[in-house]
Amino acid sequence: MTRAPENLLPGRRPLIVGAGRSGAAAARLLARHGLDVRLCDRREAAAPLAAELAALGVDVRLGRDDAGELEGREFVVWSPGIALDHPIARAARAAGLQILSELEVGCRFARAPLFCITGTNGKSTTTDLTGALLRAAGIEAAVCGNIGRAICDVAESVPADGALVVEVSSFQLETVERLKPRVAAWLNLTPDHLDRHGTLEAYAALKQRLFANQDAQDFAVWNADDPAVTAHRAGSAATLEFSRTRAVPAGAHAAGGAITLVWRGRSEPLMPAAELRLRGPHNLSNALAALATALPAEPPRAALREALRAYRGLEHRLEPVATIEGVEFVNDSKATNLDSMAVALGSFDQPVVLIAGGRDKGQDFRAALELARRRVRHAVLIGEGAERIERAWPGVPATCASSLAEAVDRAFDLARTGSGRPGAAPPVVLLSPGCASFDMFRDFEDRGARFKSEVERLRLKESRT
Repeated sequence: MTRAPENLLPGRRPLIVGAGRSGAAAARLLARHGLDVRLCDRREAAAPLAAELAALGVDVRLGRDDAGELEGREFVVWSPGIALDHPIARAARAAGLQILSELEVGCRFARAPLFCITGTNGKSTTTDLTGALLRAAGIEAAVCGNIGRAICDVAESVPADGALVVEVSSFQLETVERLKPRVAAWLNLTPDHLDRHGTLEAYAALKQRLFANQDAQDFAVWNADDPAVTAHRAGSAATLEFSRTRAVPAGAHAAGGAITLVWRGRSEPLMPAAELRLRGPHNLSNALAALATALPAEPPRAALREALRAYRGLEHRLEPVATIEGVEFVNDSKATNLDSMAVALGSFDQPVVLIAGGRDKGQDFRAALELARRRVRHAVLIGEGAERIERAWPGVPATCASSLAEAVDRAFDLARTGSGRPGAAPPVVLLSPGCASFDMFRDFEDRGARFKSEVERLRLKESRT
């Protein structure tokens, strides 16, 4: 057991609120440093974790999350999935206690520089690809944060000459103070999580916090194609940009179809954009963002080319699943908002039979009406948002299904009836829900895994007939 430096944290008796992935990681880290850790969670389902943490000396309190848990505590570590209007947060603020995110705790213990990526869409792919680019260059890089492992689980294991590549959400940024990335990237800004943040401006202000502590020795990466990001640039870090459509003064661009790096005043052609394995123009943007984010590490260009040509993307993000009787099935379960759905629809040349719906987050589905009329041959709708989407999309043929299995069967029947034109390819069956998953599934990963299982069931059924 080691002891954390006295000035690293605002005390030695934290209360950790939430026993999920991030809360448990923070508890493990702080307990290793000899802190008197208390963790509370109103859910009883965290019981298997309780024994592990209790063995480390953590005071685990399940089925409890009232303000009384603050007694004797000196600061609070907050799990991002819990809104800050919670009674414990209100009581902590009233008592003058600092509330830190697990991200903030992890960054204070980190030895390696942080390469942080935020944005509404594309964060996971860009973060994972940035890690792949750095590893290809021989740098020990751990991908963590809102993807993969929590930062508290890896912060101390990556050496100073390595990199912590961190996906950062707006929820995590609500409670950061000293977070200072070596490189911070902002991919895009569209309405999301407004049920929690209230307005787009409030949401944008949280994204800006990622850049607040950077100085001229750090780098900020901006999407030059997104006017909303451009309008909200902040901080004093050196500027890098990425663009699909035009040359940038420093960073990465794909003007004219060739990926080009611009670094230290020198423009270097890297490779044709067509050689990327990732599908869709949004993934070209993600690749350019990852390149710009990796540039300050000065990776060899041959290593970048090799990594980009090999990278297949993440599960549940426009993931090809199977082709049955000429019908391609694609899993885009990570599309939990309308903008992600729109990006997916724009990634196919042929028409789409779209499986969509789930828990609505207050979005206006009418904004996608014209795109749906152009791209969607038929919509098969599931979950709580099904009726709202159907009402918002007049003129788009739609069918409601009571389960994902029923939706897959109906979508397959609709797709294989033909493209509507002799000799044309059949529509793609695309799961791109545009909604959260929690009405029917544990999370978007569970939803995507169930979709793939249902497609496999269909494939086996068709192979026997």
